[in-house]
Amino acid sequence: MSAQELTLRARVAAEGLMRDQCTAARPTGGLVTDPETGVDEPQLAHVYPTPEQIAAGNPGRCKVQTTVAQAASPDAGGHQFTVENLQLHFPVSAELRTGDQVTITESWDPQLVGLVFRLVELARGTYRTADRWNVELVTA
Repeated sequence: MSAQELTLRARVAAEGLMRDQCTAARPTGGLVTDPETGVDEPQLAHVYPTPEQIAAGNPGRCKVQTTVAQAASPDAGGHQFTVENLQLHFPVSAELRTGDQVTITESWDPQLVGLVFRLVELARGTYRTADRWNVELVTA
């Protein structure tokens, strides 16, 4: 069996572990004013899942994964904050980009639902079984 055949089999297995669902949106460069708060926010365009991905049985499949068991709590200017090292995994065909915002819409872990992450860095490689993105948790 070739490395390519093994990679394709491994991709199917990796996607089988992606039990969470999400949507992703890409900033368009424009701004939209929130009618309730009056605050300007980036205008976003839906990019994942695409209608083709939904038709192929991918309703926005993803997986939230911790990369480091312990979060860091740095102190900056008298303000302490928590930095979590997380990844989001997607099928290789997801075609997402750095800066896209991902909202978890369904999860086996109810504490993940509603969280919004910004894609920061894609772990690249020839024989990837998933798109593994380092992410930032978006907070107010």
